[in-house]
Amino acid sequence: MAGNYTFVDALERNSRAIGGALALVQGRRLRTYRDLDRRANQIGHAYLELGLKRGERIALALTNGIEFVECTYGGWKDALVSVPINYRFMDAELIHVLDNSDSVGVVLEDQFLETFERIRSQLPKIRFMLVVGKTPSDPSRQIFNFADFTMRQPEGKPRLPWPEQTNEDTGYNIYTGGTTGLPKGISYGEKAMLKTAVEGLSSFVPGLLRRAARDEAGNLPGGRITRQLLQAPATAKSLQWMLEHAPLGNNSLLPRWVQGRVRALVVSPMMHSVGWGVSHALTKMGGTVYILEGKSYNPEEAYAMIRDHRINFLAAIGDSTLKPLLHVLDERGAAPIQHLTTIGSVGMPAAAEVKERLLKTHLPGSTFVDVLGGSEITGISFQIYTARDKVFNKVTFPVSDRNLIINPETGVPVKPGEVGELARRTSVPPQGYYKDPEKTAKLIRQFNGQTWLMSGDLAQLDDNGETFTFVGRGSECVNTGGEKVYPDEVETVIKKLAGVEMVGVTATPDEKYGELVTAVIKLEPGVQLSSEDVIAHCKDKIAGYKRPRKVIFVDEFPTTLIGKPHYKGLRELAKRVKAEEAGPPSAAVRPTAGGTAGGLAG
Repeated sequence: MAGNYTFVDALERNSRAIGGALALVQGRRLRTYRDLDRRANQIGHAYLELGLKRGERIALALTNGIEFVECTYGGWKDALVSVPINYRFMDAELIHVLDNSDSVGVVLEDQFLETFERIRSQLPKIRFMLVVGKTPSDPSRQIFNFADFTMRQPEGKPRLPWPEQTNEDTGYNIYTGGTTGLPKGISYGEKAMLKTAVEGLSSFVPGLLRRAARDEAGNLPGGRITRQLLQAPATAKSLQWMLEHAPLGNNSLLPRWVQGRVRALVVSPMMHSVGWGVSHALTKMGGTVYILEGKSYNPEEAYAMIRDHRINFLAAIGDSTLKPLLHVLDERGAAPIQHLTTIGSVGMPAAAEVKERLLKTHLPGSTFVDVLGGSEITGISFQIYTARDKVFNKVTFPVSDRNLIINPETGVPVKPGEVGELARRTSVPPQGYYKDPEKTAKLIRQFNGQTWLMSGDLAQLDDNGETFTFVGRGSECVNTGGEKVYPDEVETVIKKLAGVEMVGVTATPDEKYGELVTAVIKLEPGVQLSSEDVIAHCKDKIAGYKRPRKVIFVDEFPTTLIGKPHYKGLRELAKRVKAEEAGPPSAAVRPTAGGTAGGLAG
């Protein structure tokens, strides 16, 4: 029997307890919990027929869809590890991830088959490919049509010649952007995934109680006495203790209550932590996950699903998903939506005007949760907004008893006004980066007998000692449409272009994507290059979202005292160029000796 904290154990319990309840909805395609369990069994049998063994890894190159969730659960039926693949990666990135993860098979969509066929000779560990779509099976090449191969399998639970999934087994191995240019795979044990989420929530209980005590709506029952009770440290400590010591193993009580009540629309990619986490956590709890039919985000479709299916939770990626949705709501003059009660925004910021207009005009009953976190450190801090708020551009986030700004050399919390590294104190760390002990040692640190997860983000503790403000990211990553791009990787590619003397990659603010990848380049004397030359050089070397969308050529390159790119100066330069481009013709940026400044890459 699988461990009582595992996802697969929860699915099997849900199949028995709420088997007829909806687990997944994608257009007209529906999966009840009983259906999902049977499909997971069939996929588990298929993996066994293909020769997979306990602990082996199966890569998933899939867009958001029912198959993504089915294949993950199917792997867990056999105690396998799923490896979500960023389908935007280019050949070299895919080869690195597939090889580094030790994946032995791939489940992919028709549209990606040509790419995987092209690189397969460089992937000796890959034994087979299961293709979702119309591609016919070709056993001679170990290519199998997903539907044909899995639907003929038994619907009963696979009988394994090894132990089932345990609470300590790796739940997933998801690859995140790397400061050295190569994605790195973070792994969490099944029990640790749940425990770390509860731990993170528990740490914010005091702040949530203080917010409730402010009673800005004037609806606090009990008045002054209740307010004093909420503000009392003993109240927070008691609630934290109960939350952290609650029996969190799988049971049928929570799913029986959740079924039909929690209806979540997931528009963030399932290949990333947010989409993956919401999709699988909700099916573990007994909720219903709604998935767009289209291969890419369509705000019109999202609005129709929210309206027609009475969605009450939206998993979004900041402005990249919410701004287009706001535009649709404005255009339609839609009546306020009362049933959408919670918006969880992760991955990139949402502009103040977007939050304010959504809450005050279209979603007056919603709670907007702005979450800071990552694959390694889930939900490290968050800000909550409602229609009653007056300020929607909060630039600070609260610290807690676990999430603090510390001195990265000593582990001692910084004093108000000082800068340190944002970190979480934890009792349930991840397993680390797969096959990368050096980076794992930087992520998981021991100070004074305590375990800390280091975010790599520099932050300043505000004078009040309760909130912090970001100062910068260790490698000045660019957040473009929710995808994180690290300068080192892009710079390494551009440096190989003949004629480039210095290059620094930074961000230009952008309404649609949040930030645009921007390359600031100083050319060697006498060299002439255009923005198009730089973009063309990057093509096929790095994923499309990592390529520069703007190129700024300069005669004087901003550097630090030791000659490295001055990233703060680069960001200021990019902002200045944007402002000048938006000004009157007389203020337009002029070409420099190196070429055309501020060229926009298509």
